[in-house]
Amino acid sequence: MRFSTEEIASRLCCPDDQRSLRSKDASFECRHCGRIYRAWEGEILELLPSKPVGSLSNPKYTADYHLEFHRTFEAREDAIPWGVREAQSSAWRLHRERQVRTVLSMLRRDGVPLQDGILCDVSAGVGDYTLSCARHFRWVLHCDLSVDALRYALARSRRMGLRNIFFLRVDYFALPFRCSIDRLLCLDTLIRGQDHEKALLNQIERAIASEGRAIVDFHHWWHNPLRRLGLLPQNFGNNRSYTRTGAEGLLRECGVEGWRLVRFYQEFAPESRSLKRLSWLLPATRLLYEFGSAASGHTSRASAETGFSTTSQPNPSDAARGAAKSCYP
Repeated sequence: MRFSTEEIASRLCCPDDQRSLRSKDASFECRHCGRIYRAWEGEILELLPSKPVGSLSNPKYTADYHLEFHRTFEAREDAIPWGVREAQSSAWRLHRERQVRTVLSMLRRDGVPLQDGILCDVSAGVGDYTLSCARHFRWVLHCDLSVDALRYALARSRRMGLRNIFFLRVDYFALPFRCSIDRLLCLDTLIRGQDHEKALLNQIERAIASEGRAIVDFHHWWHNPLRRLGLLPQNFGNNRSYTRTGAEGLLRECGVEGWRLVRFYQEFAPESRSLKRLSWLLPATRLLYEFGSAASGHTSRASAETGFSTTSQPNPSDAARGAAKSCYP
C-alpha cells in the first residue's frame, strides 16, 4: 500500500479541522477529531470533509458537485471521465501535450531541484500533468473528487510503472493541506464563476508552503471572442473565460501578489521559433499564473524563455486582442 509512509502523512491534514493525521493500519486518523480516512482499492485515499460546502452561483455545477461528493466508491466499468485521451481528437491531444510541456518548464524555472519536493495536482482529472511530471518529483499527490477519474489515472500509473503517485479523493473547497505543499497545480478548473474561483484560490494559498509555488490557469477570453459573443457556436457551456484584467482582479481580491504571467499558445510548440515571432500578434489560449504563499512575501522575477511569453509584474491593462472543460473537476 502506498499510504504507509509518515512523510506523506506529515503533509496532510483533516479537511474538517485542519489538524494533523497519523497513519493507522490501512488508513489515516485525525489526531484531533478522530475521523478515520480509509484507502479504497488499497490505493486511493478518501479525504473528503464530512459535508460539502454551500451552494454556488452556478446551479448546474453545484448540482453536479453535490452528486459527485455523495457518490459511493464503486467501480463503473463503462464510465468515461472527461479528458480521456482515447476519446479526444489528435489536435486536442497535441494541444494538451504542449501545455504539459509548458507547465513542466515553469516548474523547472526557479532552479530548485524538483526531485527533493512534492507536487500536488488539484483537480488532476485523468492525470495528464501528474503522470508527465511524476518522474521529476520525489512524490506526487493526484487529487480529484471524481471516482471515475481517480480510477482511470491509477490504472494509467500502474501501466507506466509509476510508484511515487498518491491518489487522493478530495473536495478542493476543503483541501487536506496546511502550508505543506512545495509545488501545486490547478489547471482547467478556474472556469465556474467568481465565487467558485475565489473559494478555490483561497484554498490553494492555504495549501502551499511558505517557500512553495502554485500554478493556475484561466481560459483567455480573447482567444475566441466570436464564440464568447455568440457569433459562432458556443462550445464552452456555462463556463467562464477571463481577460487578463479580470483574472488579475480575482488574484488581487484573494490577496495573491508577486505573480508571474505565462501566456500559453496552443498553436505552437513551447520551443517553437515561430511563437517568438508571432506571439505579439496572436491572443494566448490560456493565461497561466505562478505565485507563492501570501505569507512568504516571495516575488518571482520573469526572464525570457523559449516557447512562451512571460510577464513578472501585475498589470491592470489587458491588450484588446483577439477546448473547453465542462465536466466536474
